[in-house]
Amino acid sequence: MKTLCIMLQHSIAQPQFSRRALRFCRQALQQGHRIECVFFYRQAVDHAAQSNDADTREVQQQWQQFARQHDVALVACHTVAERLNIGEFAEGFEDSGLTALVQAMASADRTLQF
Repeated sequence: MKTLCIMLQHSIAQPQFSRRALRFCRQALQQGHRIECVFFYRQAVDHAAQSNDADTREVQQQWQQFARQHDVALVACHTVAERLNIGEFAEGFEDSGLTALVQAMASADRTLQF
């Protein structure tokens, strides 16, 4: 069993990347692996933004449900969020810096990017 750190870099506007990462996370947990955190970086920080768009909300809710169900932290880079003018995060997402990513990577056996 491995401990994994997952990093998303694509915007929620490109949901195929997000869904692929989520599918991978679910399969990894089913195989007995542990996920340290899911870190949303660069354009992927918009996953954490409050949204009224139905497609965006659906993907966001899938991540929120996954995080609650499996006790996985959803972490968004606060520096990028500031640049994108994201003031409030959706429920279940926390903001942190690259230090959190580095710590998660250091404690994980593998880091995977989507």
